[in-house]
Amino acid sequence: MANISRRQFLKSAGVAALAVAALTGCKKIPDTDIPDVPEVTSVDLRVLFVDEKGNPVGNSVTGVYETTVLKDAKKYDPKLIPADKLPKGYELISEDEVDIISESTPKIAKVPVKLEESKPASQSKVFVTLKFFNGGVADRHVEVIANKVFDLKSNPNERVCYADIKDSLLAQCKDIEPDETWESYLKIVDGGYEATVWMGVALKG
Repeated sequence: MANISRRQFLKSAGVAALAVAALTGCKKIPDTDIPDVPEVTSVDLRVLFVDEKGNPVGNSVTGVYETTVLKDAKKYDPKLIPADKLPKGYELISEDEVDIISESTPKIAKVPVKLEESKPASQSKVFVTLKFFNGGVADRHVEVIANKVFDLKSNPNERVCYADIKDSLLAQCKDIEPDETWESYLKIVDGGYEATVWMGVALKG
């Protein structure tokens, strides 16, 4: 390459700067034709969701969250991820900051997630007396689980119905045909609630 003078170099730099300024609309440094380009303070970051073993979770859409971080950041805080941006049905394994992999473009951060823990349904223990329509069969007292929480202090007239205890009742009493229209008031007893009305049932067969 032929040698160029300092004057020619500055002239060339000025032309290039003007071109940049025209494209970007940047202001010029006072008394020069050089654009005043703001310093870049943030860069793109691609958050990749992974499982406990580091395997990808989700696909190219659900398994990725695009954001920005300070260009010199070394760590990323997973708590900054909006809940609706996590893969559906997953939650953070930890809220600890994770390393940012700066060798790639954009930068990458791998955030471990796990399946959300299923929350148990609100339940109450209910004691029910079963009276058989079949002659000669003794009453049966059963302890069942109702899929709801009762609050007799606020509502003394609250009632339990067959649908509330159906699953628990049939799981332990497979030989009965219950009255599906049954419902009863309750009273508080040790360990739970007692139905004040017995349930009529028949033995199968």
